Order: sequence, then structure tokens, then C-alpha cells
Amino acid sequence: MRVKRVLAAGAVAERLAALGVQTGEAVAVLRVSPRKRTLVAGTAYAVFALDAALAAAVEVTD
Repeated sequence: MRVKRVLAAGAVAERLAALGVQTGEAVAVLRVSPRKRTLVAGTAYAVFALDAALAAAVEVTD
């Protein structure tokens, strides 16, 4: 999957960009918590956890 766009702004957008979550970059969902409140994702640069609200701010394509 690839990032289509990031709907976050400010410091949140900067932090996501530092993790490699930028338009056009490949991203993979590695694990989802049982209650779907947190997911673990990875890029070529990092593996990180996102809460559901932040993950919803990242649009991806197949």
C-alpha cells in the first residue's frame, strides 16, 4: 500500500513525515490491536504505533 495523502497538520504531520509517512511512500500495517484502537505500521524508515484517530488521518491506496 502507498500513502495517498496525510490529513494531519502541524507537528503531527511533521512527526509522520519523519517516520516516512508521506505521499507516495510505501506503508504496511503489521498488526492491529484486538479492540482496533491501535495499529502497528511500518515504512522503509521505521516501525511505529498509531492510535485509531491518527491512523484515520492517513489515506492509503492498495
